[in-house]
Amino acid sequence: MGQIVDAAVRFPTVTLTSALVVALGFWLLVLLGRADSRAFDADAPSLTRSLGGTPVAVAASVGIVSAWLVSITGTLLMDLAHLTGPGGAAARVAVLVLSALAAWPVTRRCAACLTRLFPGSLNVYRRAAASTAPYDPGSPHTRG
Repeated sequence: MGQIVDAAVRFPTVTLTSALVVALGFWLLVLLGRADSRAFDADAPSLTRSLGGTPVAVAASVGIVSAWLVSITGTLLMDLAHLTGPGGAAARVAVLVLSALAAWPVTRRCAACLTRLFPGSLNVYRRAAASTAPYDPGSPHTRG
């Protein structure tokens, strides 16, 4: 357990650890009723559309968690290989890039699964995302 905590607070995983803390804080605010899970959909309508109506916050959270897991794994493997110096620094940057690249297909797959699991509940948001107007949770046109 100590190795995982140590890896989580070192580069490159520390960048994703901080993003994970922010995401957890956001979901805590959603649970407390102080934020809406669709709060970011208006800011990224094309992303909402490309994810089949899945909320951007959900997709971002899935992406952050998957990238964090890949980064933790890569960091632990580099520790086992005893990579240091310029080669170790290059490997750490490569792990950060690869973790972000690996997270995107996982996020897309999870969004597709959510679309299949909840087809009726995402239709309203899919229609709102298909229009050129940004998503407005208070709009009477997005309620269904």
